[in-house]
Amino acid sequence: MAVYLPEKVFAVCTNQLNSDYKQFFVSNDRKFKTVQLGSQKRIFLVKLDKKLSDEFKCKSGWSSGAGTVAFGGGVVLGMLAVAATSATIPVAGWIVGGVIAIAAIGYGIWQMMQTPTCSEMIGYQESQWKNHHSKVRFDSRNIATKDLYLALTKNSMLACKEGGVLLPFISRIAAGNAANSIASNNNTEKLINIGSGLLAGVLFGFSMGTTLPVGGMLGGARSLHVLTQTAIFGAWLPVGFYVINPIASNTAQGINSALSDGDYQSVKGNSADSSSLIQPTDSWDPLSPRNDIREIRTNLVMNNATRSDIATFDSGVAEAERQGTYSLRNNPQLREMITRMRNGEFGPELQNRITNRNGTLRGMINERNINRVSQAHNERGNTMIQENIRTNYVSGAKAAGGIITLIAPFVSNYFAESAIRIAAEEFAADATDSITVNAVEA
Repeated sequence: MAVYLPEKVFAVCTNQLNSDYKQFFVSNDRKFKTVQLGSQKRIFLVKLDKKLSDEFKCKSGWSSGAGTVAFGGGVVLGMLAVAATSATIPVAGWIVGGVIAIAAIGYGIWQMMQTPTCSEMIGYQESQWKNHHSKVRFDSRNIATKDLYLALTKNSMLACKEGGVLLPFISRIAAGNAANSIASNNNTEKLINIGSGLLAGVLFGFSMGTTLPVGGMLGGARSLHVLTQTAIFGAWLPVGFYVINPIASNTAQGINSALSDGDYQSVKGNSADSSSLIQPTDSWDPLSPRNDIREIRTNLVMNNATRSDIATFDSGVAEAERQGTYSLRNNPQLREMITRMRNGEFGPELQNRITNRNGTLRGMINERNINRVSQAHNERGNTMIQENIRTNYVSGAKAAGGIITLIAPFVSNYFAESAIRIAAEEFAADATDSITVNAVEA
């Protein structure tokens, strides 16, 4: 005695984003439809029957595509945030950041447009019913390919080529609960991808606007810095795809497997292999050309610079960023400190670092200028403090953002696997009393 599946049983999919269930119908290609469920006259389903009453909204394409679009939008937002707080952004940064933003948005839209329909995907040879009856067939008389007429049972699952598993439910209530829970988890996964993609984009856009000496055109050191940032970002994509995402996926599977009584592994094991798309949800914290400034400042501290010296240097750097150039001509604070370093006041390492190949330094100053620097330092003290706070805040925000985007794949994969686990649990608990049939093996 087995529980066979008649047409119009309810269907849910582990990849669905919408919260409603569908129904399984008899295939249009089936030649004979005579074996029915008693007075209900519902035809019993066989391997050939892979027709749905309606299409599911599949997360494939939408989840990764939306995250990619969010990344592109984040790049724009990050650069606009810099533009709102600074005078200008380097032309090189606008060009490269803009190209990456446009490419990400375009690629993300393309990903979402590739989302397949159920009727298309389950029509492929790779989409097959699993756990069907191995001996009992319905309406296979005078049929050459009798294997396609093996009966479907309550344990049968339809593995979709896109990676989801379609599960038949006899109970309408169980199907509704499963569909709602699956959609909730899959939509949470999608929102996490969008949020982490947006955050990664903002970090990238902000870096393109703040890590370069502003106001410059493409060429020389500026182009090298931009290319360095872009190369680091590009290198993180394969690292995220081949290292971080697989680790996150395996971790999520392990957690959900531990939370399940074995039903999860049953459904997971019957899913078809699918090709995942790269998702820009991995951590990326680019190296910054400002490391030169930080290292100079560190060397100043190590070489007995006073608090006043450090404050003068910080104020000079802040003024350079405000002006959009590190020229010493209109920056007395920075000019003072560079000149003192050039004269060896803070050790040979800094003296060598700021001296050019000709051994000269532009912007040499006299005693009168030094006195003006002292007065300017007092006037700009509050500005310097505010700038230090802003710099520390930005650095902290970027570090926190990097950690969040690194964790995001683990959280995203957990919800993706949780959708499968919940589907499996509801599937195993589905009531089967209403359809029990005695059949004779043919």
